[in-house]
Amino acid sequence: MTATDHRAGRAEDAPVWHAHGHGSPLVLINGFAASGRMWPRQWLRELERQFRVITLDNRGSGFSRYAEAPFSIADMANDVVAVLDEAEVPQACVFGISMGGMVAQELALRHPDRVVSLIIAASRPPNPAFHPPSLRTRWIMVQPAGPSLSRYFDKLWSYSAAPGFAEAHPEVIAEMTQQSLERPAPRATLLNQSRAMAAWGHADRLRAITAPTLIVHGTLDPLSPVENGRSLAAEIPGSRYVEWDDVGHLLPQEAPDRLIELITEHCSAALS
Repeated sequence: MTATDHRAGRAEDAPVWHAHGHGSPLVLINGFAASGRMWPRQWLRELERQFRVITLDNRGSGFSRYAEAPFSIADMANDVVAVLDEAEVPQACVFGISMGGMVAQELALRHPDRVVSLIIAASRPPNPAFHPPSLRTRWIMVQPAGPSLSRYFDKLWSYSAAPGFAEAHPEVIAEMTQQSLERPAPRATLLNQSRAMAAWGHADRLRAITAPTLIVHGTLDPLSPVENGRSLAAEIPGSRYVEWDDVGHLLPQEAPDRLIELITEHCSAALS
């Protein structure tokens, strides 16, 4: 691990986290199989000018490899609390994308006193309100064995974005592929995180979320169809819903400036 890595506790299975920047705390929770390092570098630098940005490796991802399995979305939400405790952060703005958005919802439900405001991006509600992706999408998401990981990640991230984005911005896809290859998730992680997502239920619980909530979704999202964003908006009382017609699943990569503007506006309003 690098000198900037921290572990939320002494146990080997404690989640690994990182913090950079100054200002009000902002927790970023990444998606399926992605480590806490898999954020656009320039996007992170911009956020760090305004916030103390805290990222973590979800169970099984990055350097958080040794958590007991099976585990649940609730376990991953409790991991975020352990990171907040270790970082000495009583409350934070919380941003979660994809599976990270599920963890963020569970965090707001189980530990409402730790969440100043909630931003859910390209995510989904619990069952039975979940709208699954197509069979083709699910097939593409299956990680192959063997030496073809680089081609797999190129294909996956290109497919995840809006049509034409990968061709127009090959450097963005290259950065994501390079970050994915730095610490690829083992097959056991894919299985365990998939089981956690499949078992996540009781969408009616979302009515108990009290944190100011912003939901952001792209209409061209193949991994989490836009109906999921609309369902979240319907389930979470008082939530604000923003839908972008030209964006797929990779919101920080496809619309970085717009997303930073929304995060800053939403978190600042909650803190004022």
